[in-house]
Amino acid sequence: MNKPWGLTHGLLLVPLVGASDTLVGALVLWLAWTLTLCCHGLAMGLVRKRLAAAQRLVASLVLAASLTTCTDLVIQAWALEWYRPPSLYMGWIALSCVALEHVGFFTESRLPGRLRLAGVFGLLMISLGAVRELIGSGLPLALLAPGGFILLGLLLAARQAWTAAKSPSTLEETPRP
Repeated sequence: MNKPWGLTHGLLLVPLVGASDTLVGALVLWLAWTLTLCCHGLAMGLVRKRLAAAQRLVASLVLAASLTTCTDLVIQAWALEWYRPPSLYMGWIALSCVALEHVGFFTESRLPGRLRLAGVFGLLMISLGAVRELIGSGLPLALLAPGGFILLGLLLAARQAWTAAKSPSTLEETPRP
């Protein structure tokens, strides 16, 4: 069964690059995303079996928008200074909840897969936010979205080089006469 995981993981790229210009902004958005995603999964688990497929999509959309709005208002009320950086990207949380519900992410009973997605997204958000904030004091491009894309590309290239260097080569060299 093919699931469009590229779509759902691609939706995480926008807040990853956009809201990670500071460590605080990245941390706030990741916590809001994790809280909303957990609440959405639990609430949809209670009503999923009672709804038809078309009703499930509408219910998921309404629930995700409501939870995201409530999370947005709570962050805005209790931590206004931390709210400002990720405020533009709060709507992407609802979109990712609906996309993950559509591909069956919450219907699978694999808790390690859910925790791994939240952990990897959080690790990327926090590490990219910390690196961009450190580099941004000397290089202002790092704080802008293009700088985030460039830095993310460099981090992914470094990871690729690291894993390629660690894996042993399966090709054997043949001596030449």
